[in-house]
Amino acid sequence: MVPMADAGAGQHGQAGVMTTAPYVQLTVLALIDSTSIGTLLIPLWLLMRPDAKRLAPRILLFLAVVATFYLLVGVAVLSGASWVVGNMGAGSLTRLPAIQWVMAVGGGAMLAYGLFTSSGKKPVPATVPATTPAPATTPAPAEQRWRSRVGTALRSSGGMVVLALVAGLLELPTMLPYLAAIGYLTNSTLPMTAQLLVLCIYCLVMLGPALVLLTLRLTLGSRLDGGLQRLGSQMSKFSAGTLPWVVGIVGFLLLRSGLSLLAPMAPWNPFK
Repeated sequence: MVPMADAGAGQHGQAGVMTTAPYVQLTVLALIDSTSIGTLLIPLWLLMRPDAKRLAPRILLFLAVVATFYLLVGVAVLSGASWVVGNMGAGSLTRLPAIQWVMAVGGGAMLAYGLFTSSGKKPVPATVPATTPAPATTPAPAEQRWRSRVGTALRSSGGMVVLALVAGLLELPTMLPYLAAIGYLTNSTLPMTAQLLVLCIYCLVMLGPALVLLTLRLTLGSRLDGGLQRLGSQMSKFSAGTLPWVVGIVGFLLLRSGLSLLAPMAPWNPFK
């Protein structure tokens, strides 16, 4: 879990006090979550349809169910984590040297994985002559399955609800940014009601890009077709390589918190 307070705050009697930096980090984590298949890619596919304006209520329904699913998962994890921390004493988990070392070493390993996995991907050199027309891009099998699910779900409102729940369930193993955000809240001194409010705001920020695109689609209509097509193509390629950099960012936050707790005043610590 990642503490909300800056390292060394307890030395001044302000341990666990929320500062601006944690809110910025929570916003960054929410924006990372906003790029998942359920929060952006599926809404993009829906917005690219010619009848997107007519589908606006169902797109909003889909986003509302995704946000509710995330919120319920967050409440369940936050309640369980708060119960554990409360029984062991506030902040006692992150005061244990073993936990601090796990955060530092594990965060460093995650950061290294994200950096080296991303940098190790080299573009494949083109072998098609310049005079030969580029072949049409064929969607990956996973994307084809998702597009098929979307087409089936559009037949009814219930189908959109089921699609949103399936997307949420399949994203559970990759909710690293969300779990990191819950870790921040668990180790803060905010009361439970305030933590739940922050969690609600997190989910709204997470849906921000999709809601902005929906608003632009309703306002600009077909004039946005070209932009949506390009964005959808880029997001389809981007989603395949999302995991390494998500792991890397969460690893950086864990490493920062672990080193701040282990050696808050060490001259070699870049996070002091």
